Amino acid sequence: MYRTLIIDDEQSVHQAIRSLVDWKALNLEPPRSAGNGAEALQMMEALRPDIAFVDMNMPLMGGVDFLSRATERYPDARFIVVSGYDSFEYARAALRHNVVDYLLKPIDVDELHAALKKALAQLPERPAEARTPGEIADGIRRYIDENYRENINLDALAERFYFSREYIERIFRAQHGCAVYEYIQQVRMGHAAELLKNPRLSLQAIAEYLGFASANYFSKAFRRFYRASPSEYRERLARGDGPEPR
Repeated sequence: MYRTLIIDDEQSVHQAIRSLVDWKALNLEPPRSAGNGAEALQMMEALRPDIAFVDMNMPLMGGVDFLSRATERYPDARFIVVSGYDSFEYARAALRHNVVDYLLKPIDVDELHAALKKALAQLPERPAEARTPGEIADGIRRYIDENYRENINLDALAERFYFSREYIERIFRAQHGCAVYEYIQQVRMGHAAELLKNPRLSLQAIAEYLGFASANYFSKAFRRFYRASPSEYRERLARGDGPEPR
C-alpha cells in the first residue's frame, strides 16, 4: 500500500484529512503525522512516504523550506499543499517544486479526493496488499450502504476503487450473490419503504432524498421492486399490510 504523511501544526487539520478519506479503499495506509517541516524531514527519511500533505505556515521550518529540501531528496514522492493562505509566494513555491495540488483550508472533500487521485495517478502502480477479493467486495458494499443517495454506478466504483468494472462486478456477485446494480436498488428501496411510513413526506421529497431524478422515476423503480406503487404501498401500510413479496 502507498504511505502517506500529514505535515501541519494544527491537529484539527490532521483529524479532518484522516476523517475525509477512505484510505484502505484507495490502497493507502492511514497517514502518519508531523508538526513542522524539520520533524517531517526526519520522518521522510524513515517512512519514505509516497504522498505528503504540507502546510505552508509552520514553526521551526515552514512549507517553502521543507519543499525545497524534500523535493530534492525525495523526488519520487508527491506533495499536496494544504494552506490557510491564498498567497502568491506560497503558490509560486508550490509551482516551482511541482506540487500536485494546492488546497485551501477549510478542506473541501471533493478537492481533497481529486488531489489524491492526481497524486496516485503519478505514482507507479502498486498492488493492494492484504486485500482479498472478499475484502474488496465488502468495502464496495460498505461504500454503497453509506452513499446510496449518490449516483453510484460501476464507472464510479471503478474510479474510486481502482479496479475494472468487470472485476468489481465479478467479485461483488461472487461475495454477495447479486449484481452491484441490484444491491444498490435493494438498499435504496429498503430506505424508500421506511420513508414511506411517514405520511408527511411527499413522493417528491423522498425521491430527491434518495437521489432519483424525479418522483415519476422513483415510482417506477419502486413498483418494479415491490410490485406496487408508493401510493399503493402506503395504502397497504394503512390497512396494516406490508408490500407483496418479490
